[in-house]
Amino acid sequence: MSEFLQSLMTVANNYEPLLVEYGLIIILTAIAIEGFGIPAPGQSLLIAGALLSTRGEFDIRLLLISASLATIAGSTLGYIIGRIGGRKLLLRLPLRPSRLERMEAFCQRYGTLLVILSRFIDGPRQLTGIFVGSLKMPAIVFLLATSAGAVLWVGFWGISSYYLGQHIHAIAQVFESIAPYTWITTGILILAICIYLFRRHHHRNKSTPGEH
Repeated sequence: MSEFLQSLMTVANNYEPLLVEYGLIIILTAIAIEGFGIPAPGQSLLIAGALLSTRGEFDIRLLLISASLATIAGSTLGYIIGRIGGRKLLLRLPLRPSRLERMEAFCQRYGTLLVILSRFIDGPRQLTGIFVGSLKMPAIVFLLATSAGAVLWVGFWGISSYYLGQHIHAIAQVFESIAPYTWITTGILILAICIYLFRRHHHRNKSTPGEH
């Protein structure tokens, strides 16, 4: 089994006792509190929950829908926190008015894309709602963007993990069967790079006038 698949199964096994005892509540709580700046293993728990759904621990449809709602709720709370108190915090920072104006212009131009893509990056996932709220991103724009980001994020990690869980053995066999060819391909690429670098170095030496 590949290291990637093994790591996913390790995540599921590590969180299984917690998830069996507390069910969806622990997953939804972790996902929600991530949205307003508190670090939590929301993504790991979502992956573990989706993998365990293949064993009948959860209903995958209920997991995906409730996780999406928890994601939207948490990030919306972060946005509200930013709207209420984030602006005051920004004004206390040593920021020039011109810098703050550029931040606002960036948020106005790229804010929607930022909210969606930040769902997939640890760190920004927890803070983007507060950030764009502080810059007074329009509420309706934020709600649409964070809803789209939530559906994409939950769908990607939830559905892909569920699919992997259902076909883990078949996928592992595929990885094992192509492993020798992967090593061969890697060796050929390394050899090609070495030949290219050698020829480039040799060409440079020939083009440089020799010292006599």
